[in-house]
Amino acid sequence: MIRKLKTIMVICFVFVNALFLAGVSYTSYQYFFNFTSKEISETKLSLLNESANKLSGVIKSISEAGTFIAIDRTMTEIFDGSPPASPYDALVERDELKKFVNDISSLKQEVYSIDLYTNRYKDYPYLYDYTIQPEANLKEMEWFGPFIENVDNGWTPEHVHPLLDQEMISYVHRILNQRNETVGYIKVNVLAKNFLEYMVDTDLYKEINEPFILLNTGGRIIAETHSRKEFPILNDIIVPAENEVYERLIPEYDPLTNHHQLIKKDNEYHLLLISKPNYEQWRLVQVIPVDELYAETKELGIFVLIIGLIAIILSVPIVYGIGRWITKPISQMIRGMRKVEEGDFDVHMNRHYVEEYDILANNFNQMTNKLSESLEQLEKENANRREAEIRALQSQIMPHFLYNTLDMIKWKSLDHDADDVSDMVNKLSKMLRIGLSGGLKFIRLRDELDHAKCYIDIQKQRQTQAIQHIVRVPASMKDLYVPKIILQPFIENSIKHGYQDLEEDRMEITINGSIIEEENKIKLTIKDTGKGLPENWSYSDATGIGIKNVRERIAMYCGEQFDVEVYNHPQGGVMVEIILPIHYQQPFTKASETEAEE
Repeated sequence: MIRKLKTIMVICFVFVNALFLAGVSYTSYQYFFNFTSKEISETKLSLLNESANKLSGVIKSISEAGTFIAIDRTMTEIFDGSPPASPYDALVERDELKKFVNDISSLKQEVYSIDLYTNRYKDYPYLYDYTIQPEANLKEMEWFGPFIENVDNGWTPEHVHPLLDQEMISYVHRILNQRNETVGYIKVNVLAKNFLEYMVDTDLYKEINEPFILLNTGGRIIAETHSRKEFPILNDIIVPAENEVYERLIPEYDPLTNHHQLIKKDNEYHLLLISKPNYEQWRLVQVIPVDELYAETKELGIFVLIIGLIAIILSVPIVYGIGRWITKPISQMIRGMRKVEEGDFDVHMNRHYVEEYDILANNFNQMTNKLSESLEQLEKENANRREAEIRALQSQIMPHFLYNTLDMIKWKSLDHDADDVSDMVNKLSKMLRIGLSGGLKFIRLRDELDHAKCYIDIQKQRQTQAIQHIVRVPASMKDLYVPKIILQPFIENSIKHGYQDLEEDRMEITINGSIIEEENKIKLTIKDTGKGLPENWSYSDATGIGIKNVRERIAMYCGEQFDVEVYNHPQGGVMVEIILPIHYQQPFTKASETEAEE
């Protein structure tokens, strides 16, 4: 166990400084983090909005290609005409369509391929190839039924092209003839891996490792740049599509635009950015790991922390030296106290320029002087004490002399047939005998009850009113030890004050006893049927010393938690409750009581 003051001072210094350093570092980091987080978030959101606007041009360019093909005069003339009369006519017409579609495709660098789906050549199935396919191939795709079938044009989610075996994002446009009948579909394909690259510079896109999510006009997810395995946080942002082709953001984020916030996943923070809608009403969602944003900030915080720790370590020898200088006078006092313990009271401390040490030195010197004086006085008191013990023995003879004298009066009264006088003297002598109890402070409860009964019997001879004395105490309690003479003072008060000015011809005093086992206590109650206590009565209103003496003795011998409570009983009269500990044996010997009194 560490007990030296110098060591404690060093430890406290290091601990307080380390705590201060940690608090300052944490507070500064939080402040700087919140400040930079807002600035970085707004900057990143601004860049994301620019990317969304840039993407708007790409989306428009791709959709224009599909729209241009669908409404071009070449297409309308072909599909408004009669079906090919021969395989040769069909072959010529198909080649014309392929050339037209490929020419448009070559003009758009974003377009990977353009597919034409129609049943115009169903009678010549060998004419279908990669560019021109039957409508059945399109309608077999899972996204066709829920969406494209019900609108004239729209975007498909990321999917695998069945013939090219490539991940595609496509724009589909319905082809109508002059009779407003659907005669086919144009599907403009863009490589999914290239689609989001059009938002940012190619080099920058390759360097970053931040997932992007593209939302169309209806809030449906068109494309994602990273998988859920790479970024599990995406599982907390996107609602899986159960019965739909398109996935969506969770309802908490779905309606948000031009928004940024921090989200937490497995004790890791990510910055979520949602752009405002671009011209095409599409939005971009970006998720950025916070650790990457604040890597330099953390390095700076660790650097500052290391410098602080080094400073604390280097300060330890300095603090130890200062502590040794400060505690030197205390070491001298300790050596002086050890000499005093050995009996040398001539030790004196020199004065010190530090005020506190100077006060300690003066007090130490005063202590040694008083100890020397006390030793001399103690020798005188020992002689006086022996004389006091002799006087105490003489004073104890007086109660015995009084008891013996009363005993003689009793026998004399019996010789003259004065039975009442003999009985009263007998009761009084019994009270005195119990009160003396060989000098013991605790007696058995049965003796205490006898003492109270003797007092009541004497009062029956003195009082004009009849006194009914009722005792309800279990036999098992009567062998317990209680402080002596604790019942008689309250009974005396009841007889003296409780029935004063009352016309009743009978007094009733009831003594009850019970054991409170769960609290290891006993309770004695004394109840009378007198007029009760005055209103707002308190212990300070008691004029005699009996009640005060009982309370003081109970507190002294039993503890402050044991006491006497006096109050008016609801049915009339006064109720006294005495709470005492349970003692199965005499708690004090005569020797221990003598020591307690001293």
